[in-house]
Amino acid sequence: MRFNAPSGITPLQARLATKYYAYLLIPAFIILVFFVIYLLYQIRKRIRTSPEWLEAQKKRPTTYGDIEKTAKRLSLSKAEAALLWEICRENKAPNISHLIYNAAEVDKLFCARYAAMRQNGTAEKKITSLFRLRRKIEIQDAADTWITSTAGIPEQTKLFFLSPQGAQIRCTLKKNTAENMTVSIPRSLYNAESKPSPLSKADFVFATKSGMTYRFQTRVIRYSIGFDDGTEMILSHTNDLNQQTKRKSKRSDINVPCVFSAANETHKKTKAHDGVLANVSGDGCAVITNLPIKENQRIRVSIMLSEKTYEAEGLIVSVRKNASNNTFSLGILFTDISDEARNRIFAYVYRYGAAQNGERNAQT
Repeated sequence: MRFNAPSGITPLQARLATKYYAYLLIPAFIILVFFVIYLLYQIRKRIRTSPEWLEAQKKRPTTYGDIEKTAKRLSLSKAEAALLWEICRENKAPNISHLIYNAAEVDKLFCARYAAMRQNGTAEKKITSLFRLRRKIEIQDAADTWITSTAGIPEQTKLFFLSPQGAQIRCTLKKNTAENMTVSIPRSLYNAESKPSPLSKADFVFATKSGMTYRFQTRVIRYSIGFDDGTEMILSHTNDLNQQTKRKSKRSDINVPCVFSAANETHKKTKAHDGVLANVSGDGCAVITNLPIKENQRIRVSIMLSEKTYEAEGLIVSVRKNASNNTFSLGILFTDISDEARNRIFAYVYRYGAAQNGERNAQT
């Protein structure tokens, strides 16, 4: 038998050369495969970061995968995730993983759901779950938009000066520039000898529209009288903002007369006192009174919403003296309130249902 081999190369050498070329081709093929995968990845990445693709993702209908992703991000229970899926599916909501950062659109979605629940006679406990879910979405939105500097506080935000005596004095952020903040303060604070002196530090708290509360300490630059003859405090900026404990539910300013009385275990009627309901939430309220009531007292409050009065019993968890008018602000945590009353308060705070037609005065 004869082999067709080049002159000077034996058949054994020819077979070894063939294997050698094969060993070179295999790594080259692997490199080519990885290169193709890399190119496809870059093309996919470019497509998925394009404005057109992102906009299309926001507008496409919500899928169950979006619900799972959102539920994980918000730490939702199975029941809450199921409720969110029910809301999105029935209202054909756009991608919920993006929609949760659009408060106005989320409120439209939840307001429609609330109206449907009321019309269909849904159990009040499930309606409460609707508002608890809304609050979780709201907290996540606020957490992703933290204020990291006083330069980011919107003008007209209500600030509360914390006096060394423990009183909270209401002020307003009148002007916020890159250099400093101009805060409108009560004339009583402006004239007080105990006010913070220029170049000393002062403590403030404020709440955002979503209900997130911050506390900060900054330096007083000077005091002044504004063009509107208002008394002002000029403050320096600071990046040292501390986010306070998140409220379980959103609150709203209301400022309407109310009646309250001491509560007891026998539920017997006690002497009623007049006060002002300063703000309210589904889990508590603040009542302004002239009476120096102490903390840890049980109290019953009558809350009027849309010409209907709801009763709630609670515990006074904080008492703050308002130095400007010698009144006391009672922070009350509800301990006994019906599901119906709680839900009507929730609707008032979020401006759902009847509250949209002017029932509500102001919102924090």
